[in-house]
Amino acid sequence: MKGSDNARGKSAKKRRESGPVRAYPSLPAGYDLCEILDITGDRKVFKRIVLCSALASAGMILLGALAGPSAASPFKDGFAKGFFAVLMTVVGTVVYIFAHEWVHGIFIRFFTGEHAEYGFIRDMGVAYAKSSWFFTRRAYIVIALAPVIVWGIILTLLMDDVPGEFFWCLYIIQIFNISGSAGDFYTVWRVTRMPKGVLIYDEGASMKFFAPVKFLQ
Repeated sequence: MKGSDNARGKSAKKRRESGPVRAYPSLPAGYDLCEILDITGDRKVFKRIVLCSALASAGMILLGALAGPSAASPFKDGFAKGFFAVLMTVVGTVVYIFAHEWVHGIFIRFFTGEHAEYGFIRDMGVAYAKSSWFFTRRAYIVIALAPVIVWGIILTLLMDDVPGEFFWCLYIIQIFNISGSAGDFYTVWRVTRMPKGVLIYDEGASMKFFAPVKFLQ
């Protein structure tokens, strides 16, 4: 355990020497807990996020119907081809869930030098990536929004290259990308309303916010 702490200390020191500090392996002196956000434990917050996700999905479906290509169904060339398209959409959506958290993990490692921890809450259908480090506001916002931006760009580019009858196969995954990031958007909104200098400790489905003591007095 001591060796692990030493390694984390060296990693943090190396990052301080290479630029502004974006994450700390332990809570710095002069900070105290100011708020806890539990997305799955707080039913009111969870319902609010689910509602925002549903509204985003409905809006994107309407947008796709109005502005998307008016192409024939993938079933026009036979049931087998249409079934394959549906199957790939389902598989792609499932893969996206893990790909989304993987991007969170990449940026967690970028700021900390350590691998993220991954998990899945089955009864809530919530996947997460977490870290035992304390992140600054800017670093946390980057980590939170990275997946929706990265996969949003990739999926948009792919949709430009697929035949029209397969547009909805990728667009459904894009809908999932935007609507499924409602929790990330909500968390970022909460972070931007925190006191200056706030540090965020992400436990996966819940976050603890620590602020300089001077802002809590």
